[in-house]
Amino acid sequence: MSRLYPVECVRRAEATLLATESEPDQLMREAARHVATTAAAMLATSNPDASPRRALLLVGTGGNGGDALYAGATLLAQGVKVEALALGERTHERATRAFQQAGGTFLTQEPARVGEELPWAYHLVIDGIAGLSGRAGLGDTAALLADDLLHSGVPVLAIDAPSGLPADTGRAPEPRPLRTDSGPRTVAGFITAHVTLTFGGLRGVHAAHAACGQVLCADLSLGSGPSLSEALEAEATTAPFLYRSVPPARLLDPAPGIIHPLRPIPLIAGELEPSGTDDKYSSGVVGILAGGSAYLGAGLLTTSAAVRATPSMVRYAGGEHRRVVSALPEVVGTASLAEAGRVQAWVVGSGRGTGEEAAAELATILRRPEPVLCDADALTLLAQSAELRELLRARTPGSTVLTPHAGEFARLREGMGLSHSTEPPWVQAQEMARELGVVVVLKGRFTSVARDSVSIIIDTGHSWSATPGSGDVLSGLLGAWLARLPERTHEAAVIAVHLHAVAARIAAETPEGPAPTSASRIAEAISRATARELRAYRAARGPWR
Repeated sequence: MSRLYPVECVRRAEATLLATESEPDQLMREAARHVATTAAAMLATSNPDASPRRALLLVGTGGNGGDALYAGATLLAQGVKVEALALGERTHERATRAFQQAGGTFLTQEPARVGEELPWAYHLVIDGIAGLSGRAGLGDTAALLADDLLHSGVPVLAIDAPSGLPADTGRAPEPRPLRTDSGPRTVAGFITAHVTLTFGGLRGVHAAHAACGQVLCADLSLGSGPSLSEALEAEATTAPFLYRSVPPARLLDPAPGIIHPLRPIPLIAGELEPSGTDDKYSSGVVGILAGGSAYLGAGLLTTSAAVRATPSMVRYAGGEHRRVVSALPEVVGTASLAEAGRVQAWVVGSGRGTGEEAAAELATILRRPEPVLCDADALTLLAQSAELRELLRARTPGSTVLTPHAGEFARLREGMGLSHSTEPPWVQAQEMARELGVVVVLKGRFTSVARDSVSIIIDTGHSWSATPGSGDVLSGLLGAWLARLPERTHEAAVIAVHLHAVAARIAAETPEGPAPTSASRIAEAISRATARELRAYRAARGPWR
């Protein structure tokens, strides 16, 4: 259940199951059963000694509100004290009746008063305000309550998607000021969840916003006909994939084999230890064209990451090669590209400049047959020069990797003449990949790795890599993997993004817990991150590996 499905596909798949219902709300009750299971696990994890445990349902007018109410009825039968707050003109009739017959009550006080009491009154809140059809931004009353909830510390379980975030795109509304009795307040306008439970398959929002928290997915089946995941698979077999690199510190596993957490990235393919016949060239030599007199740090970070990512040789070409070799004596340095020896992949751009000399160097590299990674200044040059973009298009399809952050990506789109798009990032990245014949690594907390036919979105699981120079480290790391897998550039990019995320989380570790880190420490952690993934690979392969 790693694929992302648009809402229209989910609706059609649900209709397939609804047509087989043998009783009213059978599918809704099945979903609610999983919501109750997850809620019970959250209550047991966060408040094991609380008695009685208390939960609040935030109930909208649609199916999500019905899910919440049916789940509330189940929790009541398990001894949880459950109350509901209606945030609309009506609630789902049959679900409301089931909730009240189980002993549940609806609050009559104003939502603002409920928001004030949240930290003391409840151990869990279930968000059933909006569902798949929810728009960006909540109404004023619900937005203020969401803000109270954000600052309350009370765990939140969202059904399908946090209310106020569109399920297809996850594009958050702009923060807005609201007037309250206690004065003006600026609110985000959406729920921030600790856990989001969805069904059958993932939605776009799960690959777009960290407000989803830990994402869980449960399949739905009514005993006859296909399950929801099977119906979705039949609807959209080209949907992108979402994986997570670093799991949450507190991993909730409410029902193993029934409710699934977001899958980790597939394991590294193969051993990395050199064999008895390998030498310093066997794993692929990477050439680095990064940094210069103005930005020596970019060259050092890129090169140091490459050194830590491969047992093979790393070459550095540039006027500052002596300073780079002084800091990293393992590196073979030359003054220019023309003097550099043979490599299996090139990394070009970071800190290299955007003048005529840098443009000529990039043009030379793009005419060479080896895989090329373009980052930072190289992306700026590509955005500015139609001639360089034509050289890019003339290369073997998929042999070039572009690693833009959001700003660089927007400038490159503008340079290419692509119109403004409201499509999700992974869709835009795939459009660029097809247009230029490249692999696009659109960096962020959720990084899209796109080629012409497939997109992989990686939820890094944290944001500790949001620090200066972190992108340079990724370039060196990815360059080393391109040299190792020169004919599998998309796979190399996925592995490198994953290892970078793991290394950044390791770099942030302290005896007291995670704390801000730096690009240098992320580069240093690449070896540990690689070892961690190799350990998982060996464990999966069995005792004789």
